[in-house]
Amino acid sequence: MNVQKLMKEAQRAQKKMAEAQERLAALVVEGSAGGGLVKATANGEGTITKVAIDPGAVDPDDLSLLEDLVVAAIKDAQRQAKEVHEQEMGSAMGGLGGMPGMF
Repeated sequence: MNVQKLMKEAQRAQKKMAEAQERLAALVVEGSAGGGLVKATANGEGTITKVAIDPGAVDPDDLSLLEDLVVAAIKDAQRQAKEVHEQEMGSAMGGLGGMPGMF
Protein backbone atom coordinates (compact mmCIF):
# COMPACT_ATOMS: atom_id res chain seq x y z
CA MET A 1 0.00 0.00 0.00
CA ASN A 2 1.50 3.35 -0.96
CA VAL A 3 1.77 6.22 1.50
CA GLN A 4 -0.60 8.54 -0.39
CA LYS A 5 -3.35 5.95 -0.41
CA LEU A 6 -2.78 5.29 3.28
CA MET A 7 -3.00 9.02 4.05
CA LYS A 8 -6.26 9.35 2.09
CA GLU A 9 -7.75 6.41 3.98
CA ALA A 10 -6.67 7.95 7.28
CA GLN A 11 -8.29 11.27 6.32
CA ARG A 12 -11.53 9.50 5.36
CA ALA A 13 -11.49 7.62 8.64
CA GLN A 14 -10.90 10.82 10.58
CA LYS A 15 -13.86 12.45 8.83
CA LYS A 16 -16.08 9.42 9.55
CA MET A 17 -15.03 9.48 13.21
CA ALA A 18 -15.86 13.19 13.50
CA GLU A 19 -19.26 12.61 11.90
CA ALA A 20 -19.95 9.69 14.25
CA GLN A 21 -19.01 11.81 17.26
CA GLU A 22 -21.40 14.55 16.12
CA ARG A 23 -24.22 12.01 15.76
CA LEU A 24 -23.47 10.61 19.21
CA ALA A 25 -23.53 14.04 20.83
CA ALA A 26 -26.98 14.67 19.33
CA LEU A 27 -28.36 11.20 20.08
CA VAL A 28 -30.72 10.71 23.02
CA VAL A 29 -31.23 7.43 24.91
CA GLU A 30 -33.49 6.84 27.89
CA GLY A 31 -32.93 4.39 30.69
CA SER A 32 -35.59 3.51 33.23
CA ALA A 33 -36.15 1.66 36.48
CA GLY A 34 -39.10 0.67 38.62
CA GLY A 35 -41.32 0.03 35.64
CA GLY A 36 -40.71 3.54 34.31
CA LEU A 37 -41.15 5.36 37.64
CA VAL A 38 -37.64 6.76 37.27
CA LYS A 39 -36.17 7.70 33.89
CA ALA A 40 -32.71 8.95 33.02
CA THR A 41 -31.86 10.54 29.69
CA ALA A 42 -28.34 10.50 28.26
CA ASN A 43 -26.66 11.52 25.04
CA GLY A 44 -24.77 9.04 22.90
CA GLU A 45 -21.58 9.77 24.80
CA GLY A 46 -23.18 8.64 28.07
CA THR A 47 -23.59 12.04 29.66
CA ILE A 48 -26.76 12.17 31.74
CA THR A 49 -28.85 15.13 30.63
CA LYS A 50 -32.07 14.62 32.57
CA VAL A 51 -33.63 12.58 35.37
CA ALA A 52 -37.42 12.32 35.69
CA ILE A 53 -39.10 10.88 38.79
CA ASP A 54 -42.76 9.93 38.86
CA PRO A 55 -44.38 11.17 42.09
CA GLY A 56 -45.51 7.61 42.74
CA ALA A 57 -41.87 6.63 43.26
CA VAL A 58 -41.50 8.97 46.22
CA ASP A 59 -42.06 7.35 49.59
CA PRO A 60 -40.70 9.60 52.36
CA ASP A 61 -40.34 6.53 54.57
CA ASP A 62 -38.20 4.67 52.01
CA LEU A 63 -35.87 7.13 50.28
CA SER A 64 -33.25 4.43 49.78
CA LEU A 65 -35.58 2.72 47.29
CA LEU A 66 -35.85 5.93 45.28
CA GLU A 67 -32.07 6.38 45.39
CA ASP A 68 -31.61 2.83 44.10
CA LEU A 69 -34.11 3.46 41.29
CA VAL A 70 -32.28 6.62 40.24
CA VAL A 71 -28.95 4.80 40.14
CA ALA A 72 -30.50 1.92 38.18
CA ALA A 73 -32.07 4.28 35.63
CA ILE A 74 -28.76 6.10 35.15
CA LYS A 75 -26.90 2.82 34.68
CA ASP A 76 -29.50 1.70 32.14
CA ALA A 77 -29.16 4.94 30.15
CA GLN A 78 -25.37 4.75 30.23
CA ARG A 79 -25.42 1.09 29.14
CA GLN A 80 -27.62 1.98 26.18
CA ALA A 81 -25.40 4.93 25.30
CA LYS A 82 -22.32 2.70 25.42
CA GLU A 83 -23.94 0.19 23.06
CA VAL A 84 -24.86 2.92 20.59
CA HIS A 85 -21.41 4.48 20.93
CA GLU A 86 -19.70 1.17 20.16
CA GLN A 87 -21.95 0.61 17.14
CA GLU A 88 -21.32 4.10 15.76
CA MET A 89 -17.57 3.95 16.26
CA GLY A 90 -17.35 0.41 14.93
CA SER A 91 -19.25 1.50 11.85
CA ALA A 92 -17.01 4.54 11.39
CA MET A 93 -13.88 2.41 11.73
CA GLY A 94 -15.26 -0.44 9.60
CA GLY A 95 -12.89 -0.09 6.68
CA LEU A 96 -9.74 0.31 8.71
CA GLY A 97 -9.23 -3.21 9.98
CA GLY A 98 -6.04 -3.57 7.96
CA MET A 99 -4.35 -0.36 9.04
CA PRO A 100 -1.59 -0.86 11.60
CA GLY A 101 -2.36 0.80 14.91
CA MET A 102 -6.03 1.21 14.07
CA PHE A 103 -8.25 -1.22 16.01
